[in-house]
Amino acid sequence: MSRRPLRAVPLGLAAAIGWGGTGAAEAPATAFGSAGLAVTAQLAGLDGGDLAEAPVGVPFRIRLDFRDPGGPARAVTGPVAWLRPLGPTASTCQDSARAARVTGRLSGDDVPLAGLSLVTLDAQNRVAIVDPHRPASARIVAGIVPMEGRPGGFAVHPERGELVYGRPDRGDVVTVPLPFGRPAILAAGLAGPRALLPAPAGRLWLAEDDHVRLLDRGGATLLALPLAGPDLHGAGPGRLLAAGRDGAGLMLDRGTGAVVTRFAPGSLAGIAAATPDSVLTIRDGGLVRLYADSPGRPDALDVPGMPLAIRADEAGRWAVVLSRREVEARARDGEAGAFELSVLDLGLGRRIHGFAAPEPIDEAVILGNTVFLTWPTRPVVTVIDLAALRSGDAASRDVRLGGPEGPGLPRRGPMMAPLAPLPAVAVMRPGGRLLHVVLAGGGLSSAPAQVIDLKGDPPVALAAFPRSLVPRGEGAFEATAQLPRGGAWELVTTTGIGGTTACLPIPVEATPPPPPVPRLEAEVGAGEAGTVILAIRLKDWPAARPPGALPLRLTALDGSDVRDVAADPVGEAFVTAALRASPGLYAVSLADGSPLRPDPAIVALRPGRSR
Repeated sequence: MSRRPLRAVPLGLAAAIGWGGTGAAEAPATAFGSAGLAVTAQLAGLDGGDLAEAPVGVPFRIRLDFRDPGGPARAVTGPVAWLRPLGPTASTCQDSARAARVTGRLSGDDVPLAGLSLVTLDAQNRVAIVDPHRPASARIVAGIVPMEGRPGGFAVHPERGELVYGRPDRGDVVTVPLPFGRPAILAAGLAGPRALLPAPAGRLWLAEDDHVRLLDRGGATLLALPLAGPDLHGAGPGRLLAAGRDGAGLMLDRGTGAVVTRFAPGSLAGIAAATPDSVLTIRDGGLVRLYADSPGRPDALDVPGMPLAIRADEAGRWAVVLSRREVEARARDGEAGAFELSVLDLGLGRRIHGFAAPEPIDEAVILGNTVFLTWPTRPVVTVIDLAALRSGDAASRDVRLGGPEGPGLPRRGPMMAPLAPLPAVAVMRPGGRLLHVVLAGGGLSSAPAQVIDLKGDPPVALAAFPRSLVPRGEGAFEATAQLPRGGAWELVTTTGIGGTTACLPIPVEATPPPPPVPRLEAEVGAGEAGTVILAIRLKDWPAARPPGALPLRLTALDGSDVRDVAADPVGEAFVTAALRASPGLYAVSLADGSPLRPDPAIVALRPGRSR
C-alpha cells in the first residue's frame, strides 16, 4: 500500500485540507502557545502496512508526530486525541476541544483514542477486551483472542499498549495490541515463563524456572540473572523484588536491571511485599522489615499474631497485614475472630488501625490513602479511608457485590484491578459476569458506583488498561481506533490548556449506503358480517419471497388482543382469510419462527367497513 500521511499543519499558520479532495479550505487550525509547532498523522493497519484511507468497522492505527522548527517536539509528552464526525451542525474544532477539556467528556458520536478498557481471561484461555462505557450489546469490543495454552503471567504493559502473557508449555511470551490487535510472539526459547512485570521504555521482566530475565522492546534478552524459582514483586515505579524459593532475593532497578541489593538465602519467607527501599517478610513468626541499604539487620514491626499475608502500596507508605491471632484470643472469640487485619503506617513504623477479620482476605489493593479488600466467601469490598481514619471520621464501609457466593469458584488471577489514576477499583466475584466499579472514600453507602453486566464466559482473571496515546519516540505517539461508520471525520489533538490544539481531516474509505430496512405494509379490506381481510406486502425484503403462506401476528396496541393468522400468496401480496377483530389499532408483524424481524405495519381495523 502507498503511504498517505495527513498533511502537516503548522499550527496557527496553515489551513486544514478539505474533505474528499474538493480542495475547499476550512478555518485555520489555531495554536494556543507553542508557535510554529506542527503535527502530522499517518494511518496504518494492525499489521503495520500503510493505509491510504481509514477503513470503516475495522481497527487501524494512527501515528502522530509533533515537530517544532528544531525537530521533534520534546516538550509534548501527554497529548489527548479523538476522532469526531463532521456534519452541518457540528461545532468548530476549537470549541469541541475546549468543551472536552472543561467537562472531561466527549460527544457520544466521538471515538476516543484514550480511556479505560478492561482485559478479561476466561476458563478456556481466551482474552476479551471490554469497554465498560459502551452499550451492553457491544461491551466486548475486540472480540475474543485465544491464547492457545494456559497463561503463565497475565499483565497489561501500559507503555507498550499491549497485553503480555507467557506460555510455559511453549516457552514463549506473546503480546496483543490493545484495544484491538492480533497475538504476536515477542520472545521464544524460554524455560517456563510465568510471572511478568512491565518495565520502563517498553521493556519486560519475566520469571523463568531458574532465572529472572529482562527483555527489550523487541523481545531480545538484555540480561538473565540466576535465581531458583523466582517470583516478582513490584517495589514502586523504579524497582522490583525477585524472590527465590530458597529465601534468596534480588532488589533490582526496574529499567536497567542493575542489582540494588542481594538478600542471602533464607532472608525472605514465601510471603513478602516490597517497597522502594525495603522488603516486608516473616521471620520467627513475626513481621520484619529489611532495608535495602542494610539487608542483614531486620527491623521488627509489631502486629498481633502470626502474619499470613502482606500487601504494600507502591509509594511504600502503607501496608496491610493479615495475621492469625494467638490460641488464647481464638479460644475467647471463637473461629470467627481468629484473624486480625492490621494497617501499618510504614513512615511511622507502627500499626495505626486493626480489626478482627471474619476470614482471610482474598485480594488487597492500596491506592493513595484508600485500602480495598475482598474476601473468599463474603460478597463485599471493604473500603478503608486512611485519611478519615486518622481524623476520627467514618473510615470503613462494605460495598455489596452481585454475583455468585461461596468459596472454590474458578479463578486464575486477580479479580480486582486498580483503575489508577482514578481512586477506584474494578472488581468481580469469581464465577460471575457482573463488573463493579467501587470508589474510594469512607461513609455509609453500600452500593458500587457502577455495575456492568459483561458478555461472554465468566472471567477467571481481570486486568485494567488505561488506554492512551502510546509514546513511540520523541514527539511521536500511536493509538488504535475503529470508525463505526463512514462519512467525514477529523482527528482532534490537544496538549491541554495553554498548549496546542489542532484538527486534521482524515481520508475515509467510501462505503455503500446501508440497505433499506425491511418492513411490512398492510391494506385493510372489508369482509362480510363484521369481518376484515388483510392484504400484506413485503417491502425492501433482503431475501427471496417466501414460497408458502406468511405467518402473521396481530397485536392490539392496547394489549386487549393477540392472535396469529396465516396469509396466502395472491399476486404481489399475501392475503388473509376473513377474520373478526375488535375495532382499534393493531401492529401486524411476522409470527414467531421467522428468522427476519421487519418493521411492523400499524393498521386500524374497523370490521364491516372498507378503507
